[in-house]
Amino acid sequence: MTADLNATILVVDDNTDSLGLLNQALSDAGYTVLIAQSGLQALSVIHKTQPDLILLDAIMPEMDGFATCQAIRHLNEEVPVIFMTGLSETEHVVQGLSSGAVDYLVKPLNHTELLARIKVHLSNARMASHTKAALDSTGQHLAALDSKGQLKWTTEKARNYLAEISHQQRTELLEWLLIAETTDFFECQQDDNSLIITYLSRQPDDSHLIKFKSQSLKLAKQTLKNKLKITRRESDVLYWVAQGKTDWEISQILHISERTVNKHLEQIYRKLEVSNRTAASGKAITALQ
Repeated sequence: MTADLNATILVVDDNTDSLGLLNQALSDAGYTVLIAQSGLQALSVIHKTQPDLILLDAIMPEMDGFATCQAIRHLNEEVPVIFMTGLSETEHVVQGLSSGAVDYLVKPLNHTELLARIKVHLSNARMASHTKAALDSTGQHLAALDSKGQLKWTTEKARNYLAEISHQQRTELLEWLLIAETTDFFECQQDDNSLIITYLSRQPDDSHLIKFKSQSLKLAKQTLKNKLKITRRESDVLYWVAQGKTDWEISQILHISERTVNKHLEQIYRKLEVSNRTAASGKAITALQ
């Protein structure tokens, strides 16, 4: 059986004889093999490199495979983990899959079956990776988070956006997720950019699917100024009106008085030939689209 080119497999087992046999079988099949004899050692390896697949012994001293798998998921939620266990009881199988594994094999291992399972899961992981890259390339920057904020699934660009969110914004985002409905949006201000997070749906595993879009505030306000023939300051005010901000909130953002905000709004209504905030917001959103 031909191995996938450049695939690296991390084998985690406290039994040196098992490690030796697996190292030999996987190396003969053409894989690059990394080994660890404990859960903590495995985590240390993952901090330094990213294996394409992990074979993980379920029963190890100090830190068992179930706890190790959960810790791995905090570092890398996507790498396929296959449990190796001598325990075939249902509860152990369920525990292994619940901790984040994609498959399990019962010892003593059949190496032909092992190589076949590895090939399937490497293929699935790479297909998923290609799908995520395709989504990012078309502007579909998506992520699925559970109610505690842990990533269940993400594209690379969405991961980067999440990493840029401050601790306070992350807390507010989690609170919003619990009450958000389809098409609701959450906005994070980041220097000269605005990160818009749109709620798409609740997934079968109860995670929340969200979409990210970064918008340049400078560009958005310039667009409003040019398309709607308003002044720069009026475009500042109108942009925040379109984001649903109150006069007081706009005054705090722009460091001007509420009375000044209201005066700008009067001019905006006159120039856009509208009579209220809702109509003005509608024209602004259309212009930005």
